[in-house]
Amino acid sequence: MSRGTRNALWLLGLGVTLVANSAHAATAAAPARLEAPLQSNPSAVRALHDLAASLAATPSAGNFTRGTLLAAARCGDYLPALSWSLAQGYWRLAQRLITGNPRPTPRWIRLSLALHRRDLTELASLLRRPAGLAPVDRLQAQMDLGLYGQARRDALRALRSDPWDRVLRREYLRAIRRSASYLDLQASWRSFDGLNLYGPRLAARLSLADHWGLLVRADTLARQMTANTPLMAGSALSSRAMVGLFWRIARWRIRAQVGQYTALRSNIAARLAASWRVTTRAELSAAADYHARSFESPALALGGMVDRAGLQWTQRLGAWTGSVGLGWKRYLGQDGIPLGRDQYLAAAAMWGHALGPWELQVGPFADYHAMTRRRTVTGVLSALLPPGEHAPGLLLSGSYADAGLRLQWAAWRRALGAAWTPYLTLSVYENTRYGAEYQLGAGISTPILGPDRLRIGFAQGQSENGLALTQQIVKIGYRYYF
Repeated sequence: MSRGTRNALWLLGLGVTLVANSAHAATAAAPARLEAPLQSNPSAVRALHDLAASLAATPSAGNFTRGTLLAAARCGDYLPALSWSLAQGYWRLAQRLITGNPRPTPRWIRLSLALHRRDLTELASLLRRPAGLAPVDRLQAQMDLGLYGQARRDALRALRSDPWDRVLRREYLRAIRRSASYLDLQASWRSFDGLNLYGPRLAARLSLADHWGLLVRADTLARQMTANTPLMAGSALSSRAMVGLFWRIARWRIRAQVGQYTALRSNIAARLAASWRVTTRAELSAAADYHARSFESPALALGGMVDRAGLQWTQRLGAWTGSVGLGWKRYLGQDGIPLGRDQYLAAAAMWGHALGPWELQVGPFADYHAMTRRRTVTGVLSALLPPGEHAPGLLLSGSYADAGLRLQWAAWRRALGAAWTPYLTLSVYENTRYGAEYQLGAGISTPILGPDRLRIGFAQGQSENGLALTQQIVKIGYRYYF
């Protein structure tokens, strides 16, 4: 439930209480008569004590509001106190008030608490009788349960009645982004160490049902080499084409794709990604790539590939989000000859705060890479290096560690509003082999025809395998949902 909606519900409940209980508040009925029912209900007594403590700790709640809420609760009317608790975000207090409430709790309050707890069983039970539930909360519950098609249909019906409701529009667009089919076109340009790579990319998702559908991804990159590049001439074009399936339910998401990667050689390529929402605040995710593109160095970008697998645990605690991950990479040439391996550990913590309509996140991160490599380079990668320059240091570094600070403001995938959306990412860190390094990303995105997104982005910084190579990346993309 949004904060504006909770405040409106609190004011409505308070107004009803002022009318219905004005006599109690004005005459201050005898304490013995008001407190007699509470003596036989310890849960109600504890709930009122919690309410009194919360009101006392809230400067915005005046004496009249406190007296009204407490007087109504003593008389057995907990609705104003519950509405106030939800408006203030006091979820534990609301749950205690429900436990001690002598009257049946309204279903819309139960739905709001179930959404906060992400109680899928309670959500499914409440949605069996959707009448009387707030449209926005009902849409959120449907999306938590994976009922994306129903959420889109209900949102459209609600928007016909109130086309100017911004919250309804936001939830409708969120349901579209999660479940609708889309076509995504992107052009990119990447430059580092005398090598330029540029070309188009196509990605598509065809949703055949709420829980599964088809995935398509294809890209082509042309290369241009400047006079100061240390590489010999390689393939003029490289391409990759993959198809696959996605499957998701309330707590699981799985994506699997297989295809072909062609440059100096042709190879089978595959990708598998899965995530499991363990609790409302914890998620376990895993990903694996077979014969993926590698941009860690110019030679790898032209004639190399990478196999990798990683596992990450993400935990949210209040305004903080922490993550711990580990993984493994194997670098090899497109002829299958191994070049080196990398085993790594990574940890990060991000503190989030609303800054305008977007969230600002900032926090520390650190990682360690235990990298081993072959002493000599052979095969197709050897042919890309100048004579006598076959040392693997041109392709991979040795072991290294990074530690620094990361900042992120907004993200285009989360923003489907009606205005231009800027986003910014910045990482500043110390590398044990090359000293201070950075990675910067910035851009803007905006809808054009409704549920679509045009985005323009720029990135610059050092590569991710310990080499002090500065890359520049420019991307222009457009995603259309249908």
